[in-house]
Amino acid sequence: MTRMRIVALLLVLILVLPSAMAQDEPVIYIFNNSGTLQFDAGGSDPDVLQRVQDHIAEQSGVRPVTIVPGGAASATEQLNLLLGSSDPVDLFQAPGNGWHDYAMAIIPITDLLAEHGQNIMQVIPEQQWDIMRNADGEIMGIPRSTPTSPYITWVRQDWLDELGLEVPTTWDELEDTIDAFLAHNPEAMVATRPGDIRWTTLGGFTPNGHSNWLDPDDGMVKPWVLQPGVLDWVTELNSWWEAGYFFPDTFTRFDAPELFRTCNLGVWMGWYSRITLITPQIESGCEGIAWARTSITTDMGYIATARPQNASAYAVTRKAENPAAVIQFMDWVYSADTTDNQLTARYGIKGEMWDYLDEETRLVNPDLSFGYVSEYMLPNLNVEIRYSLDDPSRAWHVEYLGSQLIDLGDAKWPFDGGLAYNLSRIADEVPTLGDLNRLLDEQTILFITGQRPLDQWDDFMNDLERAGINDWVNAISTQYNELGGV
Repeated sequence: MTRMRIVALLLVLILVLPSAMAQDEPVIYIFNNSGTLQFDAGGSDPDVLQRVQDHIAEQSGVRPVTIVPGGAASATEQLNLLLGSSDPVDLFQAPGNGWHDYAMAIIPITDLLAEHGQNIMQVIPEQQWDIMRNADGEIMGIPRSTPTSPYITWVRQDWLDELGLEVPTTWDELEDTIDAFLAHNPEAMVATRPGDIRWTTLGGFTPNGHSNWLDPDDGMVKPWVLQPGVLDWVTELNSWWEAGYFFPDTFTRFDAPELFRTCNLGVWMGWYSRITLITPQIESGCEGIAWARTSITTDMGYIATARPQNASAYAVTRKAENPAAVIQFMDWVYSADTTDNQLTARYGIKGEMWDYLDEETRLVNPDLSFGYVSEYMLPNLNVEIRYSLDDPSRAWHVEYLGSQLIDLGDAKWPFDGGLAYNLSRIADEVPTLGDLNRLLDEQTILFITGQRPLDQWDDFMNDLERAGINDWVNAISTQYNELGGV
């Protein structure tokens, strides 16, 4: 991509600058790579966008101008070109490995938040700011992600009711439930995804679950696979495979909605939205289908591992002419007193493009026909869960976002979940990191599915050592100590 590409991207500014120049409000330039616009890269109807911008400028005292990324695949390249050019860009989401990768292009915002960001600091919980701090304790960005517990085991409530069974709470009870389901329906099955199964079940067999861990024998912090108990976990899942519990394609590729449409799925062990979003789509074809969210334990504790937030952040650039205005705008969007502002950023002008069906419960009815596609919204789950949409197909999903998704009480918290590792630095220090992750992904599944004998586990550990896992241990341990982990 050439500089002409950036020029083309910035043509959108022509549509709004004449109005902006006539106003007293400070103008800020937002590269909105937050994912909000991933399906609307063409941007809003220009006239509608101008009206929304004028309204926001009047309400917030800041005039935001959004640069729309040309597409997810090229957004990072576009961002890097913008940061290296003379073109204005004041705010962006640090992608990939988080704010560390852009530390030289952004500024600390600790003082700005203290002066202009009271709403932001109130809406985002205190513990979610730790990962935003550099070694000097300065806050380098506004958190984009939040800690969640998305990997949970679900069982068919309608089948439990038919069989007179209770929701299982232990691993043994879960196995008994699966056996009962198979006796009830020989086509019943358990499904997961290759990337989900560790998060969903490893906590029941290891001290820390799907997490790095501190080896007391040598004081080093090591990847999850080197924990005591991992072989027990693999062995147990292999026994499930041999017993015919799993959907045959569960560790390869499959179409999740089509799997759910079979009506034979009895247990789902994985990402929550497969349940909350797909079930409303298929329930008319699976009469009476209902799900129970479980809290399964073993003698090692909860089987699920919570997903800590990452270091992705909304960051203010070094070349921002008015950093205070950037924080002032974000503080307006994240108002702690009202959801009106975030809904305006998301859906446009209140009373015209959206309104409350029930203001007390914050039930919202947006009119998407106006052609505004949310250029001015910089999302964070802490604000998104404060309202719900008048959409029956998403009602359960939205309710879940604001309740059980953020409830970490029945999952293991990763040993170092609150530390802001510089992942790019780890990748630089571990040249074979990609090979190691591929080995872990591929070989673990081979062991579970019996394609590699369990008596070759020690050989697998040797494979990891030859592939450079000790470099990974050293890289993690070094940063853990630097970040005050010990």
